Amino acid sequence: MSEKIKVQLGNVQKTLLLPLWGRAKETKKRDPLLVDKTAVEVMEKLDFDFSTISKGISPISQYAWIMRSRTTDRVINEFLRKHPTGTIVNIGCGLDTTFDRVDNGSLRWYDLDLPDVINLRRQFIPETKRRTYIISSFLEPEWLNEISVTDSVLFVSAGVFYYFQEPEIKTFLTHLADKFPGSEILFDAASAFGVKTANQMVIKSSGLDEKSFLVWGLERSEDVEKWDSRFKVLETLYFFRDNRKLLPLNVWLVGVFSDSRRIQYMVHLQM
Repeated sequence: MSEKIKVQLGNVQKTLLLPLWGRAKETKKRDPLLVDKTAVEVMEKLDFDFSTISKGISPISQYAWIMRSRTTDRVINEFLRKHPTGTIVNIGCGLDTTFDRVDNGSLRWYDLDLPDVINLRRQFIPETKRRTYIISSFLEPEWLNEISVTDSVLFVSAGVFYYFQEPEIKTFLTHLADKFPGSEILFDAASAFGVKTANQMVIKSSGLDEKSFLVWGLERSEDVEKWDSRFKVLETLYFFRDNRKLLPLNVWLVGVFSDSRRIQYMVHLQM
């Protein structure tokens, strides 16, 4: 039996294990809403006790990760229909495998994360001619010079921004608008109520400590438009309200409440 790979990650970086577990669990179901075989393989090779996550995380949280992935896939696929040779930049990529689900054979893809994450990622997911890794904090603007764009660019950031302060997010989005005018970004957010709920029901329940807490709350997606006249919200995306046929009734009902309180949602922004 091959030796398992130890997990050596910072406190915030450890949260990448939560959606990884969620995707692997969904993949093993008889009729999965999302198939991510890589997530299953990675989980089996990691030297990490996932029992705390499996015991402490509620079904609504696990489904939220799946619906976030499905939503992200849809937005990317729609972008690629308009821009087949477009560039996708996955900010805070963790052990995400979205590329495998949306690759159209001609897109250009970048995965960005901190050194410890990329070092772990390289052990499971190789780079290719059209898929490049960038080691950097997304807050350091120098990495933007490494992005090559021939058509248009869509930045994707799932499970990242709400670990940072609002001024940091404002500055980063301004850098994007300066460097890539007309570009788009898709990111998830949470209201102040959502931040508090996530810290209690997800972070603590999964066995992580307060150093992994969410900090930034965004009450409404339109609030971002006030930051810069160049920012335009293209759509606000919720995970549950329009997916009654896909979900168990009890999950859907709780999910609709979650959507109404904006515990977690996604913002599709043009800059």
